[in-house]
Amino acid sequence: MKNSTKKWLALGAGLSALAAVLAFNEKIYRFIFSRHAKPLKFSDDQLPNEQFSQIEEKKKTMRQALKSFESESFERTSDDGKHLCATLFPASQMSKKFVICVHGYRTDGIHEFCAFVPYYLSRHINVLLIDQRSHGESEGQTITFGLHEAQDLLEWIHWLQEHFGQDIEIILHGISMGAATVMEVSSIVPDQVKFIVEDCGYTSARDEFRHTLSMVHLPEQLYPWISSLFFVHNLDFLEHIVPVEEVAHSRVPILFVHGTRDTLVPFEMAIQLYDACRQPKDKLFVYEADHAQSYYRQTGEYQAKIDHLIDQYMKKDD
Repeated sequence: MKNSTKKWLALGAGLSALAAVLAFNEKIYRFIFSRHAKPLKFSDDQLPNEQFSQIEEKKKTMRQALKSFESESFERTSDDGKHLCATLFPASQMSKKFVICVHGYRTDGIHEFCAFVPYYLSRHINVLLIDQRSHGESEGQTITFGLHEAQDLLEWIHWLQEHFGQDIEIILHGISMGAATVMEVSSIVPDQVKFIVEDCGYTSARDEFRHTLSMVHLPEQLYPWISSLFFVHNLDFLEHIVPVEEVAHSRVPILFVHGTRDTLVPFEMAIQLYDACRQPKDKLFVYEADHAQSYYRQTGEYQAKIDHLIDQYMKKDD
């Protein structure tokens, strides 16, 4: 009888321990991949530079200004049933040119690209700001760092084709995780996509996660555990998100933009991405710019790079 009791107690303890482990795993997964998780806290030497607060103030002003611009909201359902949203800012004159702007991790289309909207409109290019799944107005609870987001982007490209014709021309412009997303589709985009602008994107999800672990003073050896949590929930691997491999087989020219002081996505990744690209390419590496700051630090140079690509790869206005 005593042995039987001990066995039941041991079983109960084992089940309790298992439940605790599963609960902890779920908490860690949600902390990293949930749209509602709090941002990571970094040490003082890893905080954004003094330009960060100034840029955020500029964004507030620009977002407010965009309220006076003509725009239209659109909604569509992804192949896996997610309700996705976007805002279209039409050019002042009829145009068959479009840019799809793809934002980064835990932000949204308006916040990330508010400064770019007036620029693209001044070039007679319609601007589609998408909210990636699990961000902004779009549905979803899990951020997949380009795994499902890349398919969503392809569907937005097809949506533009269906609504505005097969004769349209498209630019893909991504920042951070959005840059990884546009690079993920670079090898399979249709002919309507003329070039890509990738700003501070990572070479692979694996490398980016390992770097982020080191930023918060955790061992990189934890990455396989995080990857396994991702697989349990998504039935796919983070290892399959490798923008640098897609860039090597890109069908279109790419402009690579990166700040040399980027603390979140190391500048060395930009070098690897640029070297991997076999299509016509250009680069803008902004001295002392931190993550996603390049446009604000060298606005004129950034615009000039895109202007050159527009002139080279898109039809002239009538």
